[in-house]
Amino acid sequence: MSRYEPQIHSSFLVDIAMGKVPGYSYINKFGHNPAVATGGEDIWAGGGAYGFYPTTAQAMEIVSSEAADDGDPAGTGARTVKVYGLDANWEEIDETVTLNGTTAVNLTNSYIRVYRAEVLTAGTAETNVGNISIRIQTGGTVGAYISAGDGQTQQAIFTIPAGKCGFFIKGYVGIADSGKEAETAGFQWKIRPNNGTTGAWQTKGQISLVTLGSSHWQYEYGIPAGPIPPKSDIKIECFETSTEMGVVAGMDILMVTV
Repeated sequence: MSRYEPQIHSSFLVDIAMGKVPGYSYINKFGHNPAVATGGEDIWAGGGAYGFYPTTAQAMEIVSSEAADDGDPAGTGARTVKVYGLDANWEEIDETVTLNGTTAVNLTNSYIRVYRAEVLTAGTAETNVGNISIRIQTGGTVGAYISAGDGQTQQAIFTIPAGKCGFFIKGYVGIADSGKEAETAGFQWKIRPNNGTTGAWQTKGQISLVTLGSSHWQYEYGIPAGPIPPKSDIKIECFETSTEMGVVAGMDILMVTV
């Protein structure tokens, strides 16, 4: 057979995950915000509104809040971190950087988006001891944030790379609150088709949850939502809560080369 026909293949998505299907790829994005304010926040570990949406690629640096996250000399915490993002042409890039504790280390690449970072090696603590920030050089806007002990970013935020279109397959949201009263939170997943300067966010789905009886929700499309154009920003946002609370969210996106 000269071409791939997913309708006759019983493990299409598994084969995509294993890199066996030319022209197809995927990403699973998940986020956690431990303390969303009543006015709402984006779902990422850094808290508040996520703000790294530059119109040109930026020189970046990485730094920890703890000296133990150090690769040279080796510390007890995180030693090396791999950073994933998009370059000036909106194409996928990554690099591995050695940490230097609370001293910022410059990254080699410049990034127009940073969508993931993960600890690759660590000392006896076996993960990052402090909070790790990947930010614009000299203390600028944070593009990715690894909370202490997490070992990788948690941000329900992604941008479709150049040369690909996306399809929203599945997602989930959830809330957690220690109080006994019925607390509520509202969620939206949004897309911004990006023209570089004035693209507008569009709400593509919305749900409200209550801590009594429905504190999580999963949604799956019978027909995938899309195509989502190249360079489009995607995020899941908690737009309101009845009290400060922790929230989680995640999404699976299928990508096809165009």
